[in-house]
Amino acid sequence: MRTHFTRSPHTVPLEDRDYPEWRRGRERYGIWMIDADTAPVRERIALVRGELGDLLSEHQRSAHVTVFVCGFLVDQAAAYESIDGFINDDFDHAMRERQRAALAAARIPAFSLEIGGVNSFDSALFLDVSGAAGPLRAARSALRRGQPEVCPGRYRPHLTVGLYRDAFAKRELRRRLAKLATLPPLQLAVSEMVFAGYQACTHSGPLEVIERVALAPPR
Repeated sequence: MRTHFTRSPHTVPLEDRDYPEWRRGRERYGIWMIDADTAPVRERIALVRGELGDLLSEHQRSAHVTVFVCGFLVDQAAAYESIDGFINDDFDHAMRERQRAALAAARIPAFSLEIGGVNSFDSALFLDVSGAAGPLRAARSALRRGQPEVCPGRYRPHLTVGLYRDAFAKRELRRRLAKLATLPPLQLAVSEMVFAGYQACTHSGPLEVIERVALAPPR
C-alpha cells in the first residue's frame, strides 16, 4: 500500500480550535460532494475505526466524497481580493446558480465509484476512491466554469475516515495500516451531485444537505 505521507516522521494532529482569523464572522462552509452514506460504506468505516480509532478525533460527518470546495456561504460575496493574506472565499447564491447551470449543461451521465482500502495523508485517515476519473473531471470542470475553486491544488478523490488527534509515528502507523491492506472494493452508484454545508467552527461536525442535482441517465 502506498500512503500519501510527506517526509515528516509523524502525523499532523488536529488543532482543535476555532479559527476566527479565517472565518471572519462567517458561520457555514459549502462543498459539492457525492453522498456515500450507504450501509456497506458505513460498515467499512466502522471496521477501520475499530482498528485505528485510538488514533483519530471524533468524526460526525456522514460518508462523502468531496468534489469541489466552494467557500463560506454568504448572502452577498464581497468584492475584495484578499484580507490579511486570506483569499476571498465568500460563496453566495448567484455563484451556486452558475454552478448548477454549468452542471446541467455538461449532462454528465450517472456513474459508479469504487471505494477501496484504507490509506493516509499526513493529517487524516481515508478510504481510497477510484474508477470514475472521467466523470469526476467533467463535474469539476463544469463547477469551475460556474466559480473558481477555493482550494485549487491537486485533486485526489477520497473518503475521510477521521483526522489524527495527535502526532503519531508514521512507521508504526504503516504497520497497522498493512493489516487492512486486503479489504475488497465496494461499488458506489452515483446518480447525483450534492451541495452541502457545515458549521465552520466545528471540526468534523455534521453535514447538512442543501441541494441535490440529478445527473443524466447512464449511457
